[in-house]
Amino acid sequence: MCRLLGLYANKPVDIYFSFYETPVKSFEKQSQDNPDGWGVAWLTSQGWNIFKEPLALYESPRARRIIKKIVRGKIIVSHVRLPSYGGPKLENTHPWLYKGWVFAHNGTINKHRLLKLLEEDYKKDLEGNTDSERFFHLIVQEADKTGDPVEGIKSAVNKIIENNIFFTSLNFIASDGEKLYALRYARINQNYYTLYYLKRPHKELELRKLSNETRQLISMKLASGEKAVIIASETMSDEPHWKQIPNKHLLTINKNLTTKLTPSN
Repeated sequence: MCRLLGLYANKPVDIYFSFYETPVKSFEKQSQDNPDGWGVAWLTSQGWNIFKEPLALYESPRARRIIKKIVRGKIIVSHVRLPSYGGPKLENTHPWLYKGWVFAHNGTINKHRLLKLLEEDYKKDLEGNTDSERFFHLIVQEADKTGDPVEGIKSAVNKIIENNIFFTSLNFIASDGEKLYALRYARINQNYYTLYYLKRPHKELELRKLSNETRQLISMKLASGEKAVIIASETMSDEPHWKQIPNKHLLTINKNLTTKLTPSN
């Protein structure tokens, strides 16, 4: 069990508010229940950057400075970890970067049977021993074979279903550097394995109804012309326009920040 957080913005942005300042439940607070690692990937004009540590976000002596001073991108994918497979080691910590994709997952999948779905070229670069990384490589494998990221994701999901491989949740946030993808597919405990998204700023948003912290954030975003779509395992601000991704659906966020929901299989 883990927690996910990501965004796609119209210009490079930071994610400090969601990590530390939101009055609802910050990512740092979520790490108290998910203390076995944290990581963040961000896309700049030079490509992907990743920073991660196999310790709790709330205990990290470096995290706050990294998030405030360094992490700034148009696409950001982050994760706090409570493992089902693989101890708290750097190579088991999400997100991963592989063949231009980044990926973070929340759930448990039978990793031994999952490995059998991988062709040799997609096995040899595995860094750690988690089910999540195997799932990631399966998605990239299928995307490469189909030539289409969405069809690749659907193919990976279908292979898991068709082979009757045990899983609790396939929830993930991933990006190929062009689009941001968020899958919600919970087999059990749908009240826990959730994913929400929010378009910020929302055209119907009434600033006067927000907390001081959120109102100040939105005012700054409006003044700078920033727009973004946020994805999170839990609603992370008092903005009223969070939407839940339906179970067994994939959300795709495009470069112009339009969104599309499609059934995942």
